[in-house]
Amino acid sequence: MYKKIIVVLISTLMVLTLASCGVREKVNQEISEKVTEGVLNKATGGAADIDIEGDKLSIKGKDGEELTIGGNEWPDTGAASKIPKIKNGSVVSAFNSDTSCVIILEKVTQQDFTDYVDEVKALGYTNDAFTYSADESHSYSASAEDGSAISVTYSGGDETISVSFNAASASEEGE
Repeated sequence: MYKKIIVVLISTLMVLTLASCGVREKVNQEISEKVTEGVLNKATGGAADIDIEGDKLSIKGKDGEELTIGGNEWPDTGAASKIPKIKNGSVVSAFNSDTSCVIILEKVTQQDFTDYVDEVKALGYTNDAFTYSADESHSYSASAEDGSAISVTYSGGDETISVSFNAASASEEGE
């Protein structure tokens, strides 16, 4: 009987120790990620490789096309790699595929918006340009000769900037 009490006490101490150092949180996170991956895998019929890492979800199709959602860094692949990075601010959301991306940053200024718009204009995004400004909101959208298009929106009230980009399709590039 004495041995059983000792085993129970040691087991209890181990569980409490593990729980206090964050292992339980890590285990719960791993379980949650695996369940989510399983659900998404089932939804795609197993036709995609799904990876969840922290706050970032990556889905890679059998054709090699990749979609990434989340993360707090400017993506360095896919469509996001075809446009300049915004130098200031913090990425709060990113959606990125081979052909399009939407990236949202906070803690940016109106000057950051202006500088970025000047940078995309210098890259040739001046066709069918549309500019809008009202109070603390500003927006610029245009396309380039190859058919790719960019839209940049700034909200001064919450100091956020949103960049949307669509790469030219293969048929547009060949025209």
